[in-house]
Amino acid sequence: MQLSPVQNHIISQLKNADTKRFTDLRPDGIENDRYNYHLRFLIKKGLITKTPHGYSLTSMGERYVADVFHTSDQAQRLFKINVITIVSRRTEHGIEILNQERHSQPSYGKIGVMGGTILKGEPLLDGARRKLQNETGLQAEFRLVGHERRLRYRNDELFSDVLFPICYADESSGTLTDTEYGHNFWVPIDQAILHEQDPHDSIVSIKTTLEAIRDGTIEQLPLFYHETRQNAV
Repeated sequence: MQLSPVQNHIISQLKNADTKRFTDLRPDGIENDRYNYHLRFLIKKGLITKTPHGYSLTSMGERYVADVFHTSDQAQRLFKINVITIVSRRTEHGIEILNQERHSQPSYGKIGVMGGTILKGEPLLDGARRKLQNETGLQAEFRLVGHERRLRYRNDELFSDVLFPICYADESSGTLTDTEYGHNFWVPIDQAILHEQDPHDSIVSIKTTLEAIRDGTIEQLPLFYHETRQNAV
C-alpha cells in the first residue's frame, strides 16, 4: 500500500504513541479540508481508528509500521532482519542487563532488550553498534551468539516474518540516555529474563542467551539457529 507524505506523517506520529489527539497529528501548514481527507482515507483503509481519546493504529496499522519495505510484493514486505543487542554489566549487586521500555509500535510499552532493522548492505555487527548507540547513547563491541526466525500470525494470517541475529556485549561505554525509541535502564538479570517471556511477543533465544549469561556458560553456548511460530494478539 502506497501512502502520501501527509498520510505517512500521520502514521509515523502514531508509531511512537498509544494514542494521539486530532491536533497533535496534524502536519504544519496543512488546511483543514486536506487534513480531514487524509484522516478519513487512513480510517477507510483500516490503518487507524478513532477512539474516545483521539486516534490509534489498528492491527493493520501496526503491521504497516512493523514492515520496513512497503512494496506491492507481500512476501518481500513481510520479511526483514532485526538485530537483537544484549548488553550486560557487572555491579556489586550482580549481573545487570540493559532494558528498554518501547515507545514505538508494534511493541509499544513492552520492556526488554532492544534491537532494530539491519540496513541493506550493512555488516551485521556494524548494525548492532549503530542501533545501540542510536537507541541508548552507549557504544559496545558485539559478537554473534545465534539466530532466531520468528513467524507471527494474527487470525491465521501472517503478521510478520523476521530473522533475529542475537548479538551480545559484556562491556559498554558512554552515557545512557532515553531516546525517541524508548526509556532505557539497567535491571537485574533475573528480572530481564522475566521480561522476555511474553507468550505473544517474545524471542525464545533471548531468554536462552540471558540464562547462559546468568549461569556463566555464555562462552560455551554453541552458535544456534531456531525457528518459532507465535500467534499475535
